[in-house]
Amino acid sequence: MENRNIVLVEPEKPENTGFIARLAYNYGYKLRVVNPGFNLSEARKTAKNAQEILRNTRIFDDVEDAVEDLEYVVGTKPGRGRKLSGFPSRRNTSVMVGRESSGLSNKELEMCDAVVHIHTPGYSSLNQSHAAAILLYGLRDPDKPGITGKQKEKLKEVASETVYETLVDANPSKDKVGRIIGELKK
Repeated sequence: MENRNIVLVEPEKPENTGFIARLAYNYGYKLRVVNPGFNLSEARKTAKNAQEILRNTRIFDDVEDAVEDLEYVVGTKPGRGRKLSGFPSRRNTSVMVGRESSGLSNKELEMCDAVVHIHTPGYSSLNQSHAAAILLYGLRDPDKPGITGKQKEKLKEVASETVYETLVDANPSKDKVGRIIGELKK
């Protein structure tokens, strides 16, 4: 399994967390939870056959610690960032999903490498587990390894802030980033 994680930020409803554990199981992700508003055992009923995902869930006190060792994190917020459709999926892409009541804060979105939104023709807010399902479906079947943490550090050294942000937001493959870094060093 690649290092693909779902980071749930302060989930409020155990049922949604159980459903998201099932999604993690179905799509090959691990689960990380930041400050759950309940005991994770309460999510077991809706997790069904994903009990192992819940047992292995890592719990964190803050978002910074939850994403610290992840190579590429995609957050979501209605009307913010790129459309999910067409966003390239990579083998090391993790997703961050916010609270049921208020989503991700601006500070939490800043901790993401990219922000995507799920286009809906009506009301833009989705249930936490529904948003997670759409995100994971949209990021299924990753084709190549994505940009690594070391490559992001190297890119910061050789590229302007604008070029860095544009490249990281595009979620290029690891090989493509290597070629770009080589070109920028010339």
